[in-house]
Amino acid sequence: MNTLNLNVSDPAMLVERATPHELLAAIRSLESWDEQALSTVSRLISVWSARAIASPNDQEGISELQRLIHFTINRARSSTTLPDEFRYRWMEASDMLEARRLNLAHGDPEAQLNRRHVPEILKLIFEAGNKDFPQSRLADRLGITAGRVTQLVGPLEANGLITKRKHGHDHLLCLTEAGFRYASEFNRHHPDNPGKSSS
Repeated sequence: MNTLNLNVSDPAMLVERATPHELLAAIRSLESWDEQALSTVSRLISVWSARAIASPNDQEGISELQRLIHFTINRARSSTTLPDEFRYRWMEASDMLEARRLNLAHGDPEAQLNRRHVPEILKLIFEAGNKDFPQSRLADRLGITAGRVTQLVGPLEANGLITKRKHGHDHLLCLTEAGFRYASEFNRHHPDNPGKSSS
């Protein structure tokens, strides 16, 4: 297999084409760091790390990126061609990935159920057949702002209770297996209209 070429004019072109495994192999083959290789590696680590952190539950991707960064930093310590700026930048990315990993490892979906409006959100999606429920409808049904809906939906996705995908200017929500289970239980005990509950 050909080694990934780090000397590209636009590192962004590799964001979608390359993989962490390919980047690791390319870094292994480097004899020394040059400006273009630094730019390319830094861009890929930055974009991939941001995506993994934003993903609802990409523990495998986080671990893969952590291995890549740790190897890159450790290898660089024996090289005089790596500026401290990049070493510190990659260490910060690694720290953020670790924080996200710990957050996922100790996530508590049940704790989310105690937040105001959360049971109602799960119930609304459940009663709609759990089929691509528009996030924009939650504000009207619950009588809250769109910003508040976003604040509520983010942790639900991060804790594995719902999935979210973009659809135009809106997002479509579905319950995960765990979310469906909680919503079903809540629906049995609270058959009233979700939009009229209070807490």
